[in-house]
Amino acid sequence: MDFEHYDSAGFYDELVAENGQPRPWAGPLVKDIRSLPPKELQIRQQAAERALVEAGITFHVYSDEQGVEKTLPFDLVPRIVAAPEWERFERGLKQRIFALNAFIDDLYHDQKVVRDGVVPREVVTTSKGFRSPCVGFHPPRGIWCHITGTDLVRDRDGTVYVLEDNLRCPSGVSYVLENRRLMKSLFPEAFAASQVRPVSDYPNRLRDLLEYVAPGGTDPPRMVLLTPGPFNSAYFEHSFLAQQMGIELVEGRDLVVQDETVWMRTTQGFERVDVIYRRIDDDFLDPEVFRPESLLGCPG
Repeated sequence: MDFEHYDSAGFYDELVAENGQPRPWAGPLVKDIRSLPPKELQIRQQAAERALVEAGITFHVYSDEQGVEKTLPFDLVPRIVAAPEWERFERGLKQRIFALNAFIDDLYHDQKVVRDGVVPREVVTTSKGFRSPCVGFHPPRGIWCHITGTDLVRDRDGTVYVLEDNLRCPSGVSYVLENRRLMKSLFPEAFAASQVRPVSDYPNRLRDLLEYVAPGGTDPPRMVLLTPGPFNSAYFEHSFLAQQMGIELVEGRDLVVQDETVWMRTTQGFERVDVIYRRIDDDFLDPEVFRPESLLGCPG
């Protein structure tokens, strides 16, 4: 593949600089790509897409009338983020998540941002995301946004901006893990030379988070992942994460609330649930509090 005549005018190319030379952090990958015989890159792309189909790594596009399940869009050429730049992203994202958590906590308690005129009251009260039943609520360890999916975009001048923050039920991390597994098999030399940071420990980190917010008195705590069911667009991810964490995958009909305690139906009878990692939007979580017609959540 010839990058000498590659035209990157009008946008910021993260792999190749304006002179056609690889950016410093992309050297090993570009070297690998240049060494491939003709059409080999296309062959590897097709092999990756077949692997995704065989592994059942799919998602549901509700607006698409042609088919139900689609495979994960996979780009054979990875986006490389240099370590110094990533460390800056990490610091900024941590700061941002703490600020968002403090903002949500303030909205459901003192509302200082409203009183001080930082955010107009009508913006809060008319927001579809504002849940009046949560006013005055204190979540375990003061954490509102346990898992955050922040979308980053790079502008044509190379500056990275936050596009949006997904705080409710962010999805997609299972595709990140599968993408990494495929990429390592397709460009093993480039991965070894670039000293890429691992992402495979995500399920363990997620399980540690769930245990961190568990109530005391149970060791280990019983944890479940609550899914809307197999027809949800991210069901593959739900089942994947539950399996990787070693916890039960449940639907609303598997749970029951008695004496302010959540119980799970099992073949051995009812078992207490200490932590629920929910992948259901607020509206469908509890028909006694939110949408009464919901069959996805659990009353109470």
